[in-house]
Amino acid sequence: MRVKLSYTVDEEDVLKEAAKLLQLSSDDMGQIVGLFNGVQGELKGGVDATRLPNIQKSIEMIDEFRTALLNVDTRLGEVREIVTGYQEYQIDKQEAILAEHERAIEATPYTDVFGSD
Repeated sequence: MRVKLSYTVDEEDVLKEAAKLLQLSSDDMGQIVGLFNGVQGELKGGVDATRLPNIQKSIEMIDEFRTALLNVDTRLGEVREIVTGYQEYQIDKQEAILAEHERAIEATPYTDVFGSD
């Protein structure tokens, strides 16, 4: 069973933390590459193609391959959610700054900058 975790980091560390989370998938990625090559080799009859393919082993490798892909896809979805949330936060922050700036301009009384006639 999978559970959702939550923790906080400093604003400037959000993307670095997302990269760390993505790095956690490196073992699965290595496994994926190995299984990708291994399944093909097994279906072809081994390295030298001199034996009959082991169908049961191929099926087991494909299932393992799919599980590793699911793990990576799940992690990518999590990291995407973090990065998207951070992007939305940054946009909202910029919009708030611009709105505050506009309110400050509107609150400033008009003065004749060119002097009087």
